Amino acid sequence: MASDTITLTAQCHCNALTFTSPPIPRSSLPLKATNCHCNSCRHLTGSLRGSSDILWPGPPPSSPSTNSLLKKYTFSPRLNIFFCGKCSTTLFWEDNSTPGTTTYLVFTGVLTPTSPLREGEKLVEWDAHMFLDDTTDGGAVNWLNGLNGPAGEKPRRWLGWKDKSEEANPQNVWPQDKKLFPGYAENLLDAEPPNKGDVPVKCHCGGVDLLLNAAQAQQDFKDRQARGEQLPWFVDPSSYKLLGSLDGCDDCRICSGVELFAWTFAELKHISYSAANGGGVLPTDTTKLREAVVENKGPGLGTLALYASSEDVQRYHCGRCSAVVFYACDSRPDMVDIAAGLLHAPEGARAERVISWSWGGKLGFGSDMKGTWREHLAAMTEQETEQFRIARGFPKSFRRVVKEQGASAVPGGSGQV
Repeated sequence: MASDTITLTAQCHCNALTFTSPPIPRSSLPLKATNCHCNSCRHLTGSLRGSSDILWPGPPPSSPSTNSLLKKYTFSPRLNIFFCGKCSTTLFWEDNSTPGTTTYLVFTGVLTPTSPLREGEKLVEWDAHMFLDDTTDGGAVNWLNGLNGPAGEKPRRWLGWKDKSEEANPQNVWPQDKKLFPGYAENLLDAEPPNKGDVPVKCHCGGVDLLLNAAQAQQDFKDRQARGEQLPWFVDPSSYKLLGSLDGCDDCRICSGVELFAWTFAELKHISYSAANGGGVLPTDTTKLREAVVENKGPGLGTLALYASSEDVQRYHCGRCSAVVFYACDSRPDMVDIAAGLLHAPEGARAERVISWSWGGKLGFGSDMKGTWREHLAAMTEQETEQFRIARGFPKSFRRVVKEQGASAVPGGSGQV
């Protein structure tokens, strides 16, 4: 009976590519998903969560040889990625681990059922987090216990491969040793020159290879504050670190293939080409950056590509491996949002000497999830980030304090405030 089946689609952001499964039995729900937090996945998607996928219950995606918009990237000897060549949405893994057998996995961020779920029915159930060791500091795992809802099972945590490595306790903050991590106010002002305070911003294939000059930025903000100048809205006035925010918007979810995206923010003048690409700063306003990328001008732009998701918004990605890199808009000409998963900070995936995370409060664009199979994710993320903040003994973030004090207008970006 038709009511006992459901059909799934996987669609890119620009809608140029749509893949549809045959009807599948509702009895097969929920579909099992796994979260990977490894360095490679984070640098592929730009997300702190890395990647999340299920076995695709449909036919293999069409070949790039028959669909010029479908691009293929060799991720590893056994894995390939399929993504949209226009908007760079990551869509599928192609897994060739078993000789003679190829399987396909779809990123959960692009997954949509074509008919409503029944009451109490779940489309996806996440059963594991793996490769936590790669993150050093746990990355996003501590606010992803509630992926399956308040009554659902907590995903198990593995330091390496699922079922093949040491398991971490899913009930506690991981790692549990607080001495491993920077304090709330620690920053890079005392970093040793010349490059100790530079944090690489680099995609999986290395085609985008930039530097966030974090120590330079923090000193700049401190000097500007001393002169009585107003700091940018995304700068912590006490630590001079950059705001970090979590984003549940549909656009970021689809473009990255990951439900919860993480951004930080920077002035363009504080981003430079790597030494391998000749050094020097990027174009210092978004118009010039757009022109440089479109016209392929600039010694270190590498594989940086542009997708205009609306008239005044530019989404930058790697044209070779699909990684999300920047979000820019015309109303903020001197700055960009940076995909936090591309930061290569020695202290860990959250780069806490660079970023002042906005724990707790409202999830940015969490309302986009309302009425969808992801609806519970917004409330669970808000709850778990607040629990994580309290467990760490951190105060409320500067942005959240301003918001809760009743400011009539809080300038800024798309994130959690």
